[in-house]
Amino acid sequence: MAKKEVKNAAPVIHPFIKQSEFLKEEFGLIVPQSSIDCLIRFNLPGDHYYYSLFWHFDNDFLEVFYNEKFIQGVVDRYHQVYGADADLKNLQDQLDEAKFEFNLRNDSFHSNIMDFDLINQCYTEFKASGEELMITLNFDYENLLLNTELKGYVGQNYPSFNGLYKTTAGIQYKQLEDFKLLEDIIQKLLDEKEKNNNFPF
Repeated sequence: MAKKEVKNAAPVIHPFIKQSEFLKEEFGLIVPQSSIDCLIRFNLPGDHYYYSLFWHFDNDFLEVFYNEKFIQGVVDRYHQVYGADADLKNLQDQLDEAKFEFNLRNDSFHSNIMDFDLINQCYTEFKASGEELMITLNFDYENLLLNTELKGYVGQNYPSFNGLYKTTAGIQYKQLEDFKLLEDIIQKLLDEKEKNNNFPF
């Protein structure tokens, strides 16, 4: 009797792995591996709060968070170009706008409306020194970190809390706080839903 040939079935690739590859190729967005793993494991519906942005991604969903060293460098350069007594209002406006105008593929700030040349020069030098700004995916009042040692963590971003704002060299900028892993946040929500069927999730 002839032995039947057993054909190896092709491995099934989860749709979100394919979507993550598409996001990397199309936008330069690298989804943190811990986020990929947890979103696959929890098997969330496509329209879920923590899942839908990955399926309908646009560069407008990105937000950059500055730090003290970067702001100080930008202000120093601004004063070098425009003088020590230059009004910082224009620079404040540029920085406020630029944080929502980051292009991952080009690794720079870009707008058709505002000139970010000075900010981009400072950012290039900042990165060359080995530093990173926090690049995040904005979930309204929470932000998923896409880089730095905190990638895969979600930071709280409540605009009404004065404690989230810091001022360096005359420039005010927003901070993230209370970092938690995305998988821990989702697990807590699932636990709450299990306890309370009326819990919105």
